[in-house]
Amino acid sequence: MPKVSYVYDPLCGWCYGFVPALRHFVDTHPDIEIDVVPAGLIRGDRVGPYGDMLDYISKAAPKMTAVTGQPVGEAFFDMMRQDKTPMSISAPPSLAVMNMKALTSPKNVVRFAEALLVEHFMHGRDLNAAKTYDDLCDTLDLPRLNTAEIVIATEDHPTVAKTYQHALDLGVTSYPTSIVWDDAGQNRGAITSIYDPDAFASRVRQLLGTQQVPHTIS
Repeated sequence: MPKVSYVYDPLCGWCYGFVPALRHFVDTHPDIEIDVVPAGLIRGDRVGPYGDMLDYISKAAPKMTAVTGQPVGEAFFDMMRQDKTPMSISAPPSLAVMNMKALTSPKNVVRFAEALLVEHFMHGRDLNAAKTYDDLCDTLDLPRLNTAEIVIATEDHPTVAKTYQHALDLGVTSYPTSIVWDDAGQNRGAITSIYDPDAFASRVRQLLGTQQVPHTIS
């Protein structure tokens, strides 16, 4: 079966903007597996209170929306305006995605990964809070996760470190990036910066039908 490695981060605004394209692709291409690979956008020195990023995100969000068509919810900005804002750290939701991969099908993992982005960027849900994961799993009818482990996760957690290294081994340093593999396991190319659902699907099909393609396609 052909496969797409979807390298993303749960705190990546552009990955949120990619949700409609990915959802359309999953719905229209059941014969292609999607492997979600959390990559670790916010780690190390980048970790800090969300409120510290308010000015930057307020300026960046309109550009993302203009390109992708995905609006950022006012609840997300309200979250950043609180007196005590949640920490911006990719490890907890990254661990949640990886733990979900061990419990259910790849298609359900995509649903979960998409929902994390929507809950965060549209509804302002804190991805460091156990209730966020419990509510989401119940809504999606997915197995509940060990939230006690998730909410304290850092990039040093073995599962988190492994997926971050996997993303680097794939050669990915910007998100979202989709790497296309044919049914023989051969890398057919990588796709970045395509947010139109039909254009993205067309590019995947093109790569799968092409004998020779560059390793990375922008």
